[in-house]
Amino acid sequence: MDEEQKRMLGQLLVFGFHGTTATPEIKAMIRNHYVGNIILFSRNIETPEQLLTLTSDLQKAAKEAGHERPLAICVDQENGTVRRLSGVTALPGAMLLGATHKRRYASIVGQLTAKELRAVGVNWNLAPVADVNNNPNNPVIGVRSFGEDPSKVGDFAKEMMTGMQAEGVIATLKHFPGHGDTVVDSHHAMPTIPHGLKRLQQVELVPFKACIEAGAEAIMSAHIHFPALETEPVPATISYKVMTELLRHELGYSGVLMTDCLEMEAIAGSIGTAQGAVAALLAGADMLVVSHCESRQRPTVAALEAAFAEGRFDQKRLDMSFQRIDALKAKYLSWDRLPRREDLKNVGSTFRQSEANTIYADGVTAIGERKLSPHQPVLLFYGNVQHRTPAEERQDEDHPLVEALYKQAAVAKAIAFDDESQKWERCLAEADLYEQIIVATSNIAQAPYQQRFIHALMAKGHKPIIVATQNPYDYRFVSNSLTFVATYEPTEPAVVAALAYLFGRGEANGRLPVSVSDDGR
Repeated sequence: MDEEQKRMLGQLLVFGFHGTTATPEIKAMIRNHYVGNIILFSRNIETPEQLLTLTSDLQKAAKEAGHERPLAICVDQENGTVRRLSGVTALPGAMLLGATHKRRYASIVGQLTAKELRAVGVNWNLAPVADVNNNPNNPVIGVRSFGEDPSKVGDFAKEMMTGMQAEGVIATLKHFPGHGDTVVDSHHAMPTIPHGLKRLQQVELVPFKACIEAGAEAIMSAHIHFPALETEPVPATISYKVMTELLRHELGYSGVLMTDCLEMEAIAGSIGTAQGAVAALLAGADMLVVSHCESRQRPTVAALEAAFAEGRFDQKRLDMSFQRIDALKAKYLSWDRLPRREDLKNVGSTFRQSEANTIYADGVTAIGERKLSPHQPVLLFYGNVQHRTPAEERQDEDHPLVEALYKQAAVAKAIAFDDESQKWERCLAEADLYEQIIVATSNIAQAPYQQRFIHALMAKGHKPIIVATQNPYDYRFVSNSLTFVATYEPTEPAVVAALAYLFGRGEANGRLPVSVSDDGR
C-alpha cells in the first residue's frame, strides 16, 4: 500500500484504548496508521471537563498528523442501563421510553443526548437500538430495546435517530439484522436466530426498514448467524449475503455500515479479530471496530494491508467504503466546529434533568394498585444489581433505591440480601416488625434467589410490593397477587419516580411494551 491508500484504510478503522488520557499508542495509531475513528468507554471517562480535554487532545493529534477531517469519536450512550458518560443529564433508556408510548419523548431524548455528547467532543453515538425484544430470556438486549412490537420499535428508533441527527451527532442503528430474539450474548459466543425469511421480514427487519426510509446514515452489524440468510455457520458481520445482498441490495441502504466489536467472542473465538476485519470488509462493512487491545489492533492493520497486497480487495472496494465515511464526516464534522469549554455550561443542568424527569415519571408502570403511606415505616429489601451483559458497563456502587427511599419516607430501613438463605432469618425477623415492605428485584432469571426470598416473605404472611429495578420480565417470577412496579432501569430518576407513585405523589401512566405473563400483560 502506498501512503495515500494507508490514509484511506485508516478511515475505516475504529479503535479504542485504556485510560483517561490519550495514550502514546493511540496517538501513534492516529499518526502512523491514520486511524480516523475512536471508540470510548467508561474506562476513558471521569467528568465532562476531563472528557472534553481528552477528545480535544485526540483531535489535536489527528490534525497534527494531517487528517483532512476530524476524528469521528463514538460512545455507546444508549441511556438507561447502557451509558458511558458521567456527570451528564440522566436520560431514560429505550424500554422506559417504550413504556410511555409517546414517540415524541424518543425525539427529545435523542436531542438532549446529542447536545451533551457534542459539548464534550463526542460526535457519534452508537444508538439507538433497533432490536425487537420479543424473547424474555434475551441476555444482552432486554430493556435496551423499545419493546416487542416491530412497528413501534421502528417508530421510536426513528424518532431518536432523527433527534440526534438534527443536533449534529451521527446516530447508529444496531444490531442489524436484529438481536432481539437471542438466548446467547454475542460477547461470549455466536447466537443463532433460526426463523425463516418471512418471519425476519415481519419482525426483525421492520425497524431497520423504517429508519432507512427516514434517512439512516450509520448501521452496526450483529455477530449472529441467520440460517435463513446464510447457510454457512458464520455471523452476519462477515456474511456477504447479509451485509451486502440483504442490507445494500434488498433494503436499499447506502450509508455507512460498521461492525460490532471484532474482539467479541463470536468473532475473536472463531475466525479471529484480524481476519474477521478482512472478512467483514469483504462482506460489505465500511468501518471495522477493534475496541480494546492494541495487541489485536496492530495485527488487524497488518491483515488488511496484506489482504490488499494479495488482491483480496482492490482500490475500487477501498474507495467505496472511504467515500461513504468521508461523506458522513463531511456532513457532521469540521475543524471549525470543535467544541469549546463554554459549551459545557448546560451539560447535566437542572433544567435538562427536570425535562428528563418528566419523561421518567410518565414511564412508571404498575400492575396492582397498592400504595404506601409516607408516614408509616417502610422496610426495603434489595439484592445486587444484576448486570445482564458486558454492554451494561456502569460505575454505580450503591443501590439507587436505598437513598431514594430514605429521602421520600418518614421512617425507612434498607437491608441487603443475597443468595445465602441461611442468613435470611434476620431479614425475615425484621420483616415481622413492618407492615410496609418493598423488595427490589433485578433480573430474577439471572439471580433466582430473589424469587425464593419473596416466597419466604409470603410464607410468613407478608405481601411485599415488588419494584423491578431493571427487568420487567421479573413479573413472571412473582405472585400476581402482589403489586408490581417496573422502573426498567436502576437509575436514580427512574426509582425516584416509582417511589413517588407508591407514596401517592405521582402517577403510573406507563404501559408494558413487552408481554410479561401468559395472559399478555
